[in-house]
Amino acid sequence: MATVRQPDRRLVGEDWYRQTAAGIELLVSDCNTCGRRWFPPRRACSSCASTDLTRTHTGARGIAYASSKVHVGGAPWPKEYVLSYIDIDGVRVLMHTDSDQALAPDTPVTVALGHIGTDGTTELWSYTAHPVSNDVESPEVTS
Repeated sequence: MATVRQPDRRLVGEDWYRQTAAGIELLVSDCNTCGRRWFPPRRACSSCASTDLTRTHTGARGIAYASSKVHVGGAPWPKEYVLSYIDIDGVRVLMHTDSDQALAPDTPVTVALGHIGTDGTTELWSYTAHPVSNDVESPEVTS
């Protein structure tokens, strides 16, 4: 009997997030000098250049700030996909979005691991925004 081979999977940006029961939590840098917060994490603050930074994780819920449907994706991305800026615990992050259409501003989302493209026979997976359905209580988010 022939064995069906599962596609290879590569995690993109895997050093920048962790999986929890609530979903994906992003690793951010908090500047202890000026108070700014950055994603992806940095060695020096992009605002004041201080190296006095603390690394911490966000929660797994956020709010869509802006979103757009890309109609001409180049390899390794699908032909069409949605990108959204998500405000999550004080940072604004651009991420692939699990939706066929652009999200309306203020749409609540959870951040979860999702398929974002394919490179040859390797599936690319990373943190993705997933709209919260209307029947689920909206998350509380600090922006």
